[in-house]
Amino acid sequence: MVAIFIFAVVITTVFGSFRAVFSSADAMGSDVAVFETARTCLGRMATDLVALQVTHHPRYVVPEFNEPQDPYRLVGDATDMAGTRFGRLRFASLAHLALNRDPRKGVCRIVYYVHPRDDDTLVLRRADHLYPFPDFEESRDDPILCDRLLGLKFAYVGADDETVDSWDSESADTGYATPRAIEVRLTVGSPDRPQTFTTRIPLHAFREAAQ
Repeated sequence: MVAIFIFAVVITTVFGSFRAVFSSADAMGSDVAVFETARTCLGRMATDLVALQVTHHPRYVVPEFNEPQDPYRLVGDATDMAGTRFGRLRFASLAHLALNRDPRKGVCRIVYYVHPRDDDTLVLRRADHLYPFPDFEESRDDPILCDRLLGLKFAYVGADDETVDSWDSESADTGYATPRAIEVRLTVGSPDRPQTFTTRIPLHAFREAAQ
């Protein structure tokens, strides 16, 4: 009886150790997948923003009331989704991806926006349309840039190196200028194991404030 008891204790301990090892391995594998997702997403954003297109002075003229807005305007705002506020960003870029087999090249309008899936999880989509730009509408046909999204914030760095959480290059509040850099804070994974990644993307093209 004593031998059987000792054997049972040993077996229980061994199986407990195996469960701990496999649980750790699963968690590590999940972390690697999340890291790769975030790396790919932030890398795509950097590629898009490095190719930013801006209307410069003197070609750019501050719009009067009811005049058409600059097609290359940069707008960073936010939207509420599932009780959380997510960043949204619109800009013009040369980093067009011809996913619909459209062989044309040129300036495109890119919009990053958060979209719900049928399973109640959130994804980050990337809309991409060549000039002339149609009115923006969310679409399930837009490619998914990042899944298992938990948080997304953009911060905009001005000429004075101060950051703000929204931007509109067609607004007097920004001096009709564009930012010098954009900071991205991306949170992905599962609610019980979130991971946050941050980066700052300097913009090689920018417009000075209107005089």
